Amino acid sequence: MSGRMRLPHGGQVDHNKPLRFTFNGKSYQGLAGDSLASALLANGVHLVGRSFKYHRPRGIVTAGPEEPNALVQVGEDPRTDPNMKATQVELVEGLSAKSQNAWPSVEFDIGAVNSLGARLIPAGFYYKTFMWPASAWKAYEHFIRRAAGLGTAPSGRDPDRYDKTFAHCDVLVVGAGPAGLAAALTAGRSGARVILIEQDAILGGALLSASAETIDDRPALDWVRDAQTELAAMPEVRILTRSVVYGAFDHGFYGVMENVTDHLPEAPAHLPRHRLWKLRAKQAVFCTGAIERPMVFADNDRPGIMTASAVQSYLNRYAVKPGRRAVVFTNNDSGYGAALDLTAAGVEVAAVVDLRAAPGGPLTERAEAAGLRILADHAIIGTEGKKRITKVRVAELSAEGDAVVGAVEEIDCDLLAVSGGWSPTVHLFCHAKGQLVWDAEQACFVPGTAQQPGQRAAGAANGGFGLATCLTEGAAAGAAAAGDAGFTASATVTASAEDRGCLPGRWLWLVPSDKPLGKKVKHFVDQQNDVTAADLKLALREGYRSIEHVKRYTTTGMATDQGKLGNVNAIGIVADDFGRPLPEVGVTTFRPPYTPVSFGIFAGRDVDDLLDPIRRTPMHAWHERNGALFEDVGQWRRPWYYPQFGEDIHAAVNREVKAVRESLGVLGASTLGKIDIQGPVAAEFLNRVYTNAW
Repeated sequence: MSGRMRLPHGGQVDHNKPLRFTFNGKSYQGLAGDSLASALLANGVHLVGRSFKYHRPRGIVTAGPEEPNALVQVGEDPRTDPNMKATQVELVEGLSAKSQNAWPSVEFDIGAVNSLGARLIPAGFYYKTFMWPASAWKAYEHFIRRAAGLGTAPSGRDPDRYDKTFAHCDVLVVGAGPAGLAAALTAGRSGARVILIEQDAILGGALLSASAETIDDRPALDWVRDAQTELAAMPEVRILTRSVVYGAFDHGFYGVMENVTDHLPEAPAHLPRHRLWKLRAKQAVFCTGAIERPMVFADNDRPGIMTASAVQSYLNRYAVKPGRRAVVFTNNDSGYGAALDLTAAGVEVAAVVDLRAAPGGPLTERAEAAGLRILADHAIIGTEGKKRITKVRVAELSAEGDAVVGAVEEIDCDLLAVSGGWSPTVHLFCHAKGQLVWDAEQACFVPGTAQQPGQRAAGAANGGFGLATCLTEGAAAGAAAAGDAGFTASATVTASAEDRGCLPGRWLWLVPSDKPLGKKVKHFVDQQNDVTAADLKLALREGYRSIEHVKRYTTTGMATDQGKLGNVNAIGIVADDFGRPLPEVGVTTFRPPYTPVSFGIFAGRDVDDLLDPIRRTPMHAWHERNGALFEDVGQWRRPWYYPQFGEDIHAAVNREVKAVRESLGVLGASTLGKIDIQGPVAAEFLNRVYTNAW
């Protein structure tokens, strides 16, 4: 068996191919196609780490690169990697991983004592605590580094090899979900050179986690397979999987990290581990999807609390039940998709807690028809449980959503699925200085004006969350990109589907509790850096007004997930405190890389002698035969002196000088050679050779 929480069939995993792995020294079994996160959940493991500052128990929250908590150390020294997201680590036979930031163990972490003194270490405490006396800084540094909460760097030399390569294309499509596949198909059919890049191992995007989506009246994944087959047959189309476009730069330049062998139990000797693609594209279409936001409520960080879309991913893609008795907390219609999928998988759904006074939408209607208990105009005002959630506390809210007005009900559960709306993945668009626009109806920032030519977004990355909209926008963007690259393409959508949006929604940035904010309970905004709503409000009381200053003072959005989950909630809380519209507060800056990449790809094979090649003169062999010791002069290996028996450097040099003055000396001056370029176009030739102008 691959775990007690594994469904007997279904998903994109191979039920006939078990894989053994270890986590924190204990052996488990997963399946081919699992991520480390899904394999742990299949074995009932929810506690995977401890939080950065307070060392609170933390579990798996998401199923993708936005994961804030499940950071693990993978492999053994020297082939070990810290701070790997368990949601992105592909399971392979013999994989070894362990928790970080916990001592002596993740089950019993002495650092949890920090929670008792939480009021003594609020946001920004380090700016005030470690200033005096200056002579004590060495002691401060020692303890700060030990408490940094990061993994362990390998102590030995990296045994792996890395490569670099260059590529050019007419149309770059980032993301192989429905919008990306539609864009690639449309551009590819025009004859344009297309590169389709997907960070996952397989194509499909959100469709891999959907249970009931259809395209052309058949399962959506059938359409995905047909699209992949057609793209693979096009001579001018290249598909890169397990590859991340980590940055968009000027003049159509993109940085891509390809994972070549991490998914293999043993890497072939002729292959690099990772490869850096330096890519130039005339046109780019960002079909990067969207990220589901959590909600900010009291003690919202316990293991067993996950985003609703992650719950659907583990159910439908990995055939894993994340719990046995669930509660769903939502402020929009998409949360009901998780409730329906949980019910279909045999998980008891105790209640759907909906912030909206009058829930409505196709999924809501299906949930009502299925007999699910729906608590409208209610909120979760607290949770309980030590190393995993055991119950939630539910109550009715005031009309303004700022106070608890009803009686509190406690509901037992071991899983809480949360849906707080969706944020388009706009990072690459922002890397290229694209301007964002606030969509008040959907409560998210969407791409506005592109600052660089040849860039456009489509589908969920553009705020179009319905499947039909993704297909339509993807095809249109692919046709426009191919057209701007000089090809003729038709934007006609040949696939039909339905739109199942998440609206209407009730957007409440901070869910109140029956306890004062920051007293006995914590409302986490950025779980990776342990930033709470109380920390944000403290920064505002300290006088910070710019959202960028609030970000730096509290460190919200500055962890390895770069605020993918928490930034919009943080901006909303600040806007409410200011009493200003959210778009007036502005957005924080997204910087490359989109998700962490290995240092090795930037070095490639330019290490050791290839980093600083040795240049030898034509006389080098003669110098060696005559006993020369060498020194490096620039990049040239030049003779230093010629010691004879018993001579030091001074005696050898004096003897050489005397010999030259009294007899003859020979000098190899080829290192000083120059190239004489003549002719009427010499200057233009040099302009094309050198970066500077002549």
